[in-house]
Amino acid sequence: MTRRVTCALLSAVASVAHAADGSQPHFHSGKLTPYRIGPPSVLLSSKDEARLRSGHPVVQTLVSEDGQSRRMIMVADIPVPSSIVLGRIMDLNNYDRMVSGVDRCVTYASNEAGSGVQTVRSEYEISALHMKYKYYVEHTYDPSQNCMVFQLDYSRRSDLDDTVGYWFVDTTGRSSSRVFYSCECKLRGWVPGPVYSMLTKEAIKKATVWVSEESLKEWRRSRQRDPRETMALFVENVRQSLDSLKLPHLPAAPKLPSWMHSRREAAVRYVSARQVLRSRRRPPTAEHWAHEDA
Repeated sequence: MTRRVTCALLSAVASVAHAADGSQPHFHSGKLTPYRIGPPSVLLSSKDEARLRSGHPVVQTLVSEDGQSRRMIMVADIPVPSSIVLGRIMDLNNYDRMVSGVDRCVTYASNEAGSGVQTVRSEYEISALHMKYKYYVEHTYDPSQNCMVFQLDYSRRSDLDDTVGYWFVDTTGRSSSRVFYSCECKLRGWVPGPVYSMLTKEAIKKATVWVSEESLKEWRRSRQRDPRETMALFVENVRQSLDSLKLPHLPAAPKLPSWMHSRREAAVRYVSARQVLRSRRRPPTAEHWAHEDA
């Protein structure tokens, strides 16, 4: 980053430091297009799939719904059940322990709709670029779709001008998940485009690291608490291995000639008739004689 860009960034962020106020509404009701609940529209190439199988994340740039701005999205495969991954993502009050750069994250309001959709509002305090920021976020989580989106809580004033984000966890197996993460942030004042790009890449990189590490830790802890899960995982892995085996393609069985087909049917009818006659010729049982004597 050049010195000019650095100075421009510092002058922009310095003007908003310590401007957060939970008793005042934000300066606007949203500038960035919010994400929607649901699966992402991402096309992965064979090269992307190979990279994911090797344990490395894939980052793509997508055009947002407004057709103008571009957003980065991270895709990563984690050998952990989706329920474990979503549990880490929604454990907001422990973000200060799990996520690098988060100094404090405290929930101040939450509710659940009849449909099961949860809304959680949290206060964040983070450290970035040698500055500290406080901002308020509204998270919307739909367990039925394995998806969580977030944006600023515009009823409270934040140091950030705006921020929106998206988490989606796809279940790929009993003990495997594919995680999608995207976010966009806007600071108050003028900030060069390369700086925003750098900040976004850094945020996506951190998300890849912390959600993978923390999910694996929780998965190991849960397996230690329940030994039956280890056996279930072993059986599932064997089943998946068998399903992935590619057996040679066998030719179709030849059709029987018509005369062989008719003789086979006649043999089946003969055997069936013999079984009926044999059952009729069985000697009377003791119960039968007792019934006759009565």
